[in-house]
Amino acid sequence: MATVHRVILSVFTLGVVVQFFLAGLGVFRVQGGASDSHFDHVFAPHRALGNVLFIVALLVLLAALVARLGRGQVLLGLVLALLVFLQSILANNGPSWVRALHPVVAVLILALAGSFTGRLWRAHRAAL
Repeated sequence: MATVHRVILSVFTLGVVVQFFLAGLGVFRVQGGASDSHFDHVFAPHRALGNVLFIVALLVLLAALVARLGRGQVLLGLVLALLVFLQSILANNGPSWVRALHPVVAVLILALAGSFTGRLWRAHRAAL
């Protein structure tokens, strides 16, 4: 089950990288202004993948619990799920300074996921 956890976390991390691409794609497609419906249309893939990543983060948490990987991996899964959930709140609510935290939290998510993914793969290779 540790292998399943490592692979799910890797998929999550790759998904976060794709999220950055989709956000950038959306930004450049609405450059110069856009109606609300056009804005919603160009960011729909980013929003959809964000919903999928929330589910994947829950799977990371579940895999860590089932595999009994220890407090660190369980907390990582919990923190990732909470941060991804927080992203939907930040992107859609509050004044602009609150919404501006959305990309900051995205960087934090990528840093956490990438760091732990790298550690798990290095530990796996060292054990071979």
